[in-house]
Amino acid sequence: MAENNLGCGPLTVKYLVFLFNLVFFLSGLILIVVGAIAQVFFSSYMDFFGEKYETPAIGVIILGFVILVISFFGCCGAKKENVAMLRIFACLMIAVLLLEFAAAITVAVLRPNIEELVTKNMNETMYHYNTTLVEKSWDDMQKNYKCCGTEDYTDWKDTPYGSDESVNGVPDSCCKKIEEGCGHNIWNASVSTNKIYTEGCFKAICDSARANLGAIIGGIIGLGLLQIIGIWMSCCLIRAVKERYEIL
Repeated sequence: MAENNLGCGPLTVKYLVFLFNLVFFLSGLILIVVGAIAQVFFSSYMDFFGEKYETPAIGVIILGFVILVISFFGCCGAKKENVAMLRIFACLMIAVLLLEFAAAITVAVLRPNIEELVTKNMNETMYHYNTTLVEKSWDDMQKNYKCCGTEDYTDWKDTPYGSDESVNGVPDSCCKKIEEGCGHNIWNASVSTNKIYTEGCFKAICDSARANLGAIIGGIIGLGLLQIIGIWMSCCLIRAVKERYEIL
């Protein structure tokens, strides 16, 4: 069908729909990146968060790929003025929009549970330090966030590792300048704690987790508003194309 058959107004809507789908495609790529970043964070500290926090990140990645597919229908439908493809596009947009808001609500509900879950897991894993793979998680966290223990460095005192006579202190990853045995004998009154980080890791890791979850929620809400505009423009274009067919 010739483009000038639509008229100036509908033709403008047509190209706006096409432009929207380009933006929609780019937003899908952004969601994939945001989801991947969040997934890397939660995977790195899975010992502290538990598997349920992987779900939102993976869900956002999947949503990003779905959006790439949907944008294809929108672009083709707008370019060819195909009512069927535009309807499929609009229906898929509505379905995804509902899923996005459901996901945002789910993530928002999970947020208050972060502190309780992280505190519990951090305290439990401290007792298994130097015996399982949690040693790497703790060392990475204490190095990256410049912290020591859950609430503070004294949390290590009651753990099997910290109370061991050969250690009598904290992991070397708590040290400001990491050297072998630098965290040992901290519990001796004559030894200064200036060489180690004394603040706990709980607050730092919770703030980082909230930032990742906040990015997911913000991205979904922003995308949802964009989709509402896209659905409205698609419906306008469908109506314009149908009216043109009726005239012919």
